Amino acid sequence: MHIRLVLTILLHLLSIGLFAQQQKANVLIKNACVFIGDGKDSVFMNVAITNKRISYVGKELINADEVIDAKGKYLAPGFIDTHTHADRWIEDRKRNQMLPWIYQGVTSVFAGNDGFGTYKVAEQMKKYQQIGMGTNFALYVGFGPVRQAVLGDDNKMPDATQILQMKTMIASGMQSGAIGFSTGLIYLPQMYAKTDEIASLYQEAAKWNAIYDTHMRNEGAKVLESIDETIKIGADFNLPIHISHLKVSGESAWGKSEEVIAKINAARAKGLKVTANQYPFIASMTSLKATLMPDWAQEGGAKATLARFENEDELSKIKRSLQQKSPLVYKRVVLMSKDQKLAQITGKSVAQIAEEWGVPVEDAVITIFKMDIGVSCVNFSMSEEDVINFMKQPWVMTGSDGGGLHPRTYATFTKIITDYVLQKKVMSMSWAIHRATGLTAETFGIKDRGLVKEGFYADLIVFDPKKVKVNSTFANPEQLSEGMEYVFVNGVKAVEQGKGTGSLSGEIIKK
Repeated sequence: MHIRLVLTILLHLLSIGLFAQQQKANVLIKNACVFIGDGKDSVFMNVAITNKRISYVGKELINADEVIDAKGKYLAPGFIDTHTHADRWIEDRKRNQMLPWIYQGVTSVFAGNDGFGTYKVAEQMKKYQQIGMGTNFALYVGFGPVRQAVLGDDNKMPDATQILQMKTMIASGMQSGAIGFSTGLIYLPQMYAKTDEIASLYQEAAKWNAIYDTHMRNEGAKVLESIDETIKIGADFNLPIHISHLKVSGESAWGKSEEVIAKINAARAKGLKVTANQYPFIASMTSLKATLMPDWAQEGGAKATLARFENEDELSKIKRSLQQKSPLVYKRVVLMSKDQKLAQITGKSVAQIAEEWGVPVEDAVITIFKMDIGVSCVNFSMSEEDVINFMKQPWVMTGSDGGGLHPRTYATFTKIITDYVLQKKVMSMSWAIHRATGLTAETFGIKDRGLVKEGFYADLIVFDPKKVKVNSTFANPEQLSEGMEYVFVNGVKAVEQGKGTGSLSGEIIKK
């Protein structure tokens, strides 16, 4: 019996070896230290690519048209960026190679976050395919365009007929393959929606297994109330929720990360699926208007806001609101723009601009708005301790929120490797990869991606961790990261020997 068992095992091993030798792959990556993407330790294996898929993972050397020796290097699934504004890049058409992401090892991005995604999802997907994509794209249906189409930019509540209209638009987007339903509750006109309205619309999206992704209503002094609202939206129907760029913003809120984590863990203990994403920076980025302007002054849109500056009573009311903010706010809010008419004030804080102009900060803010009502700003509003607290949570993934003039566009994933894995040792390499690959794919129901596994799409990266380098800074953000030796998107090299190839092999990821 013992001899028969041994012979059976030997025959099985021989058959595997013969099978491997008979295969002919496009590319074989050998001798790699392979991170599967499941959070477990790496193993030394060979990985083969045939067409768009991973065709072999194992110890054998198989025949291939090209062999890459990855001795001393890591091989992992391509990173998945859960929160971006990469639609700004691809629609530029000149930037559709998605180089800031590709050079970080990102092979798939989500777009339409913060409630900005179109409900005309099928049209958007077709457009992106025609343009050509350097990375894969998954799209959200955004609350903003839906509410704006039905209610405009006014502060009013929908009636039953209008709710039905919005549900129909969301259903259309979800049927087209959107990955979820996103909101940005600090942005016009989403800020005017009540919790019940949002929950009702999410319930519609959830019929297609959507996940609810939110930029919460408040990330500062009222962050705990916002967490409660977010949890309620999921708990009412026992549906999953995902919090984007999880943070506590503003010095008065520093330290509240522990309370936020406690609330989320309590909800998870009750069975609610609550997850989040995060970028590894202490500065956020959004419009100056969303950062400083009171909600009521934004009603009706940009033209209406500018018109209020010409009304003495309304202007005085806006200035009083601006005067009530802490002087620290104006020191930490820095303007960022590529517009030449703002060149003299770009890179400067509002406080610095006011001082140079010799005017009160509220007057400086009004003047800036008159120059460009949509100007962006970087806000150095977070503490490193809170960032790390969130980073340590097993339900937090990586999301860059990239797309603007901020290092997070160019260095979110590489900064995690250099600063938080190698230098500060906040997490292991296996976990850093897992939270950007397998965990993300599992959370969002992405099939055949996020793991180094036979049959999965060949979204793969090869890198030497000692050569990973962050070049982007707040003073000079538009600098690509270094260190990714190979990046494959659907089996095609997007980066070869550290240089972009210009390939446009990205595909649309549908739910």
